[in-house]
Parts: sequence; C-alpha cells; structure tokens
Amino acid sequence: MNWSVYIVAVLFASALDAGLGGLFQIGAVRAEILPSIVVFMALAAPKKLVLRAAVFAGLVADLFAPVILADGASLVIPGPHVLAYALGATAVIPLRGLLYRQNPLSNSAAVTIFSSFAALAWIVVSILRSVVTGGSVPWWPATGTSEVVIQFLGALGDGVLALPVFWVLTRTKPIWGFETKTRLTPGVAREGL
Repeated sequence: MNWSVYIVAVLFASALDAGLGGLFQIGAVRAEILPSIVVFMALAAPKKLVLRAAVFAGLVADLFAPVILADGASLVIPGPHVLAYALGATAVIPLRGLLYRQNPLSNSAAVTIFSSFAALAWIVVSILRSVVTGGSVPWWPATGTSEVVIQFLGALGDGVLALPVFWVLTRTKPIWGFETKTRLTPGVAREGL
C-alpha cells in the first residue's frame, strides 16, 4: 500500500468534510467522505495495515473536528474517532471475503457498517468521557436516543455518499499500490484433459 497516497486522501477527505460538510447535511444528519476512504483501504490493503491506517484516519478526524465547549471555545480531543475508526475497521475486515468488490452496493453497505460501528463507539466514548469528567455529552440537551438515531442516519448517508466516492477511488486504484496475490492451487481444473 502506498502510504503517501493514503495520507493525502485522508487529509483531503477530512478537509472536505470539515470545510464543505454542510453540503452533505440534512438537518442534524451529516454524511462524510472519510469513512469511504477508510473502507476502500480496508477492503484492498493487507490486513496487518488496516488497523494502523484506520487509527491514523481517526486521529486526523479528531484533529479536524474540535469539540465546541459551552463557553464557545473549541477543544481538540484526540481519541474518540481513533477508537471509533478502529472498531469500524475491525467490523469491515471480516467482510473482505464476503463482498464482491466490483459491486457499488456492496461497497456502500460496507461503508454503512463501518460508520454504524464507528458511531456506536463514538457515542460510548462520549458517554464514558462525560461520566469520568463530570461534563456533559456533546449532544446535550438532546437525548442519547436521538443521538443514536442521528448517527445511524448519518451512517446511511455515508453509505449513499460512498457510491460516487467509490466510483472515483476505483479509477485511481493503480496509484494506491495495493498488493494483489493470486494463489493457484493444483487440481483437476488446472491439469487439463
């Protein structure tokens, strides 16, 4: 895997999500491009690199998404998206053998699964952080149930947004440097008649 291409793609997607994220927002539900980049990498890169790359993307997502405090100040807390993207990547890794990667709907489903697990982890980390620090959760004064619904709808939005993103990413697949190994096993079909 070509790490420089991945780093540039993650930074570009995070900048688009931070700067133009309002274009992909309906009400409180917001779709993001970064999960599509991470899932594209998770479906094609070697398994030993997937978790590291997802943690890097989560760190970049945390750096580009500061928490707005009650007094209006912003605070960058690295950690919630790091853990969320790691959990999302571990949910996608077993799907590698099940998905037909040329089908855009299967890629979209993988992004939805990734985003759902990442949203669940982010909600749990936010609740634990508020319990430990005695502060409020980021979605206050709304309820936790409404935040779960908003995050799940956002995961569905990520899946829909993955359709055009994956179309672009598959056109650039040669520059990503993914290793492809073809195993040929001897058998009746290989021996001929």
